[in-house]
Parts: sequence; structure tokens; C-alpha cells
Amino acid sequence: MGSPELTTATARQRMNRIPRVIVSVWGRFWAFELAHELQERKALSRLITSYPRYAAERFGVNRANVVSCVLPEAAVRLARRFKSPWLTGRADMLARRWYERAARRALRREEGDIFVGWSGTSLSLIRDARRRGMITVVERGSSHIVEQATILREEHARYGHDVEEIPQAVIDQELAEYAEADYVAVPSRFVYESFLRQGFSPDRLLLNPFGANLAMFRPDRVPHEPFRIIQVGGVSIRKGFPGVVEAFRKAAIPNSELWFVGSITPEAETYFANNPTANVHIKGPVPQSELSRFYNQSDVVCLGSVEDGFGLVLLQAAACGLPIVCTRNTGGPDIVGDNECGIVVPIHSPDAMADAFRAMYEDRPRARAMGDAARRRAEEYFSWTAYGERAMEHYRRLCNARGLT
Repeated sequence: MGSPELTTATARQRMNRIPRVIVSVWGRFWAFELAHELQERKALSRLITSYPRYAAERFGVNRANVVSCVLPEAAVRLARRFKSPWLTGRADMLARRWYERAARRALRREEGDIFVGWSGTSLSLIRDARRRGMITVVERGSSHIVEQATILREEHARYGHDVEEIPQAVIDQELAEYAEADYVAVPSRFVYESFLRQGFSPDRLLLNPFGANLAMFRPDRVPHEPFRIIQVGGVSIRKGFPGVVEAFRKAAIPNSELWFVGSITPEAETYFANNPTANVHIKGPVPQSELSRFYNQSDVVCLGSVEDGFGLVLLQAAACGLPIVCTRNTGGPDIVGDNECGIVVPIHSPDAMADAFRAMYEDRPRARAMGDAARRRAEEYFSWTAYGERAMEHYRRLCNARGLT
């Protein structure tokens, strides 16, 4: 029997061993930031993605650490050029399965302790990884798929749209992934609680809020005359644009503007054609590298989403020193805290949102103090470095519990 000192030293060494993590993602999402943080900590075994290697390299991931399966992604992008919702939807479903098969082949060549896969394209990879003794984690950025589908269906019905945004095949795939993975990683309390409401065990949930690029997004105020409210992201029913417009109308703030920055959906185009509103400006999509300039020309960031797992744009705006007005169905409450960084309102409450807008306008010193507090919270809790540290803490704990040493 070994000495107690040797046993303790061995246990300590095992506790400190760096887990080997394989990441698979259809698209990009926040996977490239996760891969970069893992790489910095020498924990990345491989990143498998449908994007080309150079795209991951832009986020600091070494090409040698990337397996690229680009043909499925290219097929979807080609289908989108025909601007047929049916064709795009069909191509997306087929390409996702195509990617999963390619990623599965790549996974067979890799060694790791933990497999992390994005929800919707990871079921067969989870099964393979578990057979090889890996711990499996599904990354889910939105609310539980059942709640998400219900919210979106009901929201479209409110506006007379007969739309099923999430096909049943996608729901079935995600439910199977939740059931078969060891853990589900979620970015906000809103998402966490949606899983609890669906009967999911809290012991299988890993809560880790996203981060922001604090070098790219920082306060650099641009003097401007109108009081400006900005919402960034797709101008869609999911992002709650009609409620935001109604709140802006009700607030009736003198010399004010509402900016929407992001691609506009057909239902939004129809809405604005039928409901012209003074001082509402649709800016269209903007590259990430230019977003900071838009935040810094604004006074308040808004996110009126009815379903949004975190709303990364809120973190970007917070890093630029903007106070926040958002709904509860986002990650905004995690950033705002006890109203020190902004104001949280219920969904479908344009009156409450209008009151929040007016409060920001009428008490500028308080609004600026909220923006300063938002920047401090971003620096302390919501950098990508902090996100990477929390991820590593989760992975080490899981490995130690499993005895993967």
C-alpha cells in the first residue's frame, strides 16, 4: 500500500490534469470562441465545423486544430440564393444530416475525454462518443426546444401568421440529444429554467453565460443629438420588433429615434409597409467589426425578444457602456442584475417598455451610471476569457467525477 503522501500527490496531479475536449458545430455560433479558449488552456483536442478553416483561424483557432466539413454548408448557402423558403428549409435539413455524417467520420479519428456538440446536429456523435467512454455535452443556446417551438408558434399566431418555424424532425432530434447526452450546457437562467419546467434534472445542466470581445466592444462615445434606442439582430417576430415599435410610439420621447440593426424578415417588411412610424430606421445587417460604432452612437440598447437564449448583442452593448432595456425571455436579466445595469420588463408589455424608455430619457445621469455598471459587469463576468474559465471548471469537475484521469 502506498504512502498517504504519495496518494495525495497523485490525487492532486489527477485533479489538475487538463481534459481533452472535442468540439463539433454546424455553423459557428459561439463554438469558435469556446475552441479558442480551450486551445489557450491546451484542452482543445479538435474543432469540427462546417465552416472553412480560415474562418476559425480568424478567432484564433490554429488550422491544425480544425477539421472542416464545408460541402453541406456550401449547399445550404447555394439553396438560399433561390429565395424559396421550402427549398431552403429542405436543403437545411438535408445538409445538417450530411454534416453530421461527415463529423461522425472525423470524430472516429480523434481522441478525447469530453465531446461537446451543438444541439440539432449531434445525436449520432453523442452515441459514438459515449460508446468510446467520453463524457458528452450538448450546447443549447435557446430555451428547451419544446418551449421554444410553443412560444414561436403562439407568437406568430398573435399576428395571424400560419408558420411552423421549427419542424417536428428538428424537435425530435433535439429531444433525443437531451436524453442521450450526459449534460446540457445552457447560457442563461431563462434557458436553465425552461429545462427545469420540462422535467430536466438540474444535475445535468451546466450554466455558463456567454462573453463579449471587450477589445472590439468598448465605450467610444460619438456625440449625437437625437435620443437613440438601438436593437440589434434580425428584425423578426422572435425578436419582438412589433412590441418595441409600439413601446417607442407610446414613450413619445421628443427628438428620439429607434434603430433596428440586422436583416429584416418578410413579416417585418409587411408590418412596416402597413404601419409606417416616424423616426424608426431599419439599418440592415452590419458586420461585427462595425457594430461597436452603432452602439456608441446610441443611448439605450433594447432587446424585445419573446424567446432568446442569451442575446449576445446585449453583452456587446454593455461592453460599450450602454444601459439595457430587455424582456425576461433573454439573457438580459443575468446581465442587468438588480436593475443596476438596466430595466427588465415582461414580454408583451409595451407599456412597461415605454416607461423604461422614458425613465432612461428623463434621468440621463442614472442611465449613464447604468451604462458604466454594465461595462464593469462585462469586464468582471462576461469576457470570453471568463467564459473559458467557467467551461474549464465544468469540464474538470466532470472528468474528476467520472474518474477520467
